[in-house]
Amino acid sequence: MTIDTWCLTLEAPLESAQRLEIQVESSPLMEEDFPPTLSYFEQPGSDDWKIELFVTGTPDEVMLKSILAGADLSHISYTLEKLEDRDWVSESQKLLKPVEAGRFFIYGSHDADNLPNDTINLQIDAGQAFGTGQHETTWACLHTLDTLKGQIEPKAVLDLGTGSGVLALAAKRLWSDAEILATDIDPIAVDVTIENIAINKTKVGKKLGDNGIRCETAEGLDHLIFQEYGPFDLITANILAGPLINLAPAITDILRPGGTLVLSGLLVTQEKEVLDAYVHQGPKNTLNWEVGRVEKGEWLALKLKKPLE
Repeated sequence: MTIDTWCLTLEAPLESAQRLEIQVESSPLMEEDFPPTLSYFEQPGSDDWKIELFVTGTPDEVMLKSILAGADLSHISYTLEKLEDRDWVSESQKLLKPVEAGRFFIYGSHDADNLPNDTINLQIDAGQAFGTGQHETTWACLHTLDTLKGQIEPKAVLDLGTGSGVLALAAKRLWSDAEILATDIDPIAVDVTIENIAINKTKVGKKLGDNGIRCETAEGLDHLIFQEYGPFDLITANILAGPLINLAPAITDILRPGGTLVLSGLLVTQEKEVLDAYVHQGPKNTLNWEVGRVEKGEWLALKLKKPLE
C-alpha cells in the first residue's frame, strides 16, 4: 500500500524554526504510525531559513495551522503540496549538517565517511524521536556533559525523556563504567534509542550490573525501574519547562545528595520558574544548590548540584 507524502514549506528565522520543532514534537502527529519529519536549513543571502515539514497521509490542515500558531508562525504564508513517490525522509536527512558540541560530533549516516579523529562521534539520524543534536537544547546538554567530565565520576546515570538516546550515549562515552538508564514515556522513542545504541556499537543493558544502557518505557517516576537503578549521581532531562517544574520533587527525590542535574528544553525566559521549582527541594528545603547554565539562542540548559545532607 502506498502512503502519500505531503510537504509543508515556509520561510522564517531560525528561532521560529526551533519553536516549530518543539511544537511538532509535542503534537498528536507524533502518535501516528508514521510521525512527521521536520527539516530546516540556511538560505544563502537571506536571514530566513527554509523549513520543510513532511507528513504522511492526508494532512489535517486545521491541526497544522494550530501547530504553526503555537510556534507564532500563523502570520507566515506556507505551501502544502503532495510529493512524488520518493523517500523524502532520507532526502531531508541529507540536509542536516553534523553538530559539534564540546568533544562530541553528532552526525547522520550520510556523513559516516567524513568523521574527525579527535572527537567522540555519535551517529544519530533524524527520525521518529526528538534529539538529533540539531536543536539548541540538545547541543546545550551535550556541551554541559562535556564540561562535567573530570569534575564528577557518576556511577548511576538517568537520561529522563531520552528521545533518540543521544544524551545516554554521550554519558556512556564519557563515563564507560557508569550504569545508565534511559527512559521515555513514548515507546517509539525507546525503540529508536535501542536502535541508536546498536548503531553506535554500545551495549543495550538487560539488567543492573551488566554495564550497558538500559532502556525502558516509563510514565512518571514511580516506576520500579527508578528504584532499581537509583538513586542517581547524574540525571539529564531535556524535556519541556512544564514537565520539569511538575516533576521537580520526584526528580530531586531520586537524585543522590551531591548529585548533578542537567535540565533543558526550557527557554531563557523560563529560567527563574524552573530554578525556583528545584532550589526549594532537597535536604531541609535548602537554597544551597550550585547553579550553572549554558545559553544557546533562546534556549537554556541548567546544571544544578544537589546539596549534601
